[in-house]
Amino acid sequence: MDNTSYIALSRQQALWNDLEVVANNLANVDTTGFKGTDTLFAQYIQRVDTNDRTFRDKVAFTQDFGLVRNLAQGEFNYTNNPYDVAIQGDGYFVTDDPNGGEERYTRAGNFTMNADGQLVTQDGRLVQSATGGAITIPAEAETIVIHGDGALLNENSEEVGRIRVVRFEDERQLKQVNGTAFTATPNTPPIDMDRPKIAQGVLEASNVNGIVEMTSLISLNRAYADVTKLIQMEHERKSKAAEVFTRQV
Repeated sequence: MDNTSYIALSRQQALWNDLEVVANNLANVDTTGFKGTDTLFAQYIQRVDTNDRTFRDKVAFTQDFGLVRNLAQGEFNYTNNPYDVAIQGDGYFVTDDPNGGEERYTRAGNFTMNADGQLVTQDGRLVQSATGGAITIPAEAETIVIHGDGALLNENSEEVGRIRVVRFEDERQLKQVNGTAFTATPNTPPIDMDRPKIAQGVLEASNVNGIVEMTSLISLNRAYADVTKLIQMEHERKSKAAEVFTRQV
């Protein structure tokens, strides 16, 4: 029977996928607004009809069938940069591709200005205004204050723009484009927030706990090595059994 090999291989594949997830979490432990992910596992129990005492009643197969995103808010780091903003509680910033394309949603508020004075993300995407289009900072503005509702005010307390913030009924339905950017599906349209909670001069850190992920990485490596050893032992057992059978024949 190959049940031992099948079970071990199913577990080994699941462990390998989990290793990739943990490695990605560790790589983004310092990424602003990053949300860690975990692997979802399922165990399938199957009854077997065999005289093998090892598998008298049933065998269990492992399958990882998806990822779940940790939606917990990361810690706030104070930067005093006027264009660094963070959302307290629910909400996502909305960004546009200057060359067209679909909207993307992010919690990473480490914004800057481009050559045209527009508020953009680190990769050049335009931060969307609550009234539509980009947010342009007037060249004559000496200071910009961002209120909790997303309004940008100059030194004369004149509003020069307002950051659009949206929420979703089910955040887990968002499709991840990269580490911190997401797109919405038809089943999860964005809902504009009239009164978001935005903090200026603050960035939301990654919610990944580096110590926990390192511990998981060590544990997964050991488990993978154990399964590999089991597969090797099973291969040797079958080889010896085949040799004995050949001699008897």
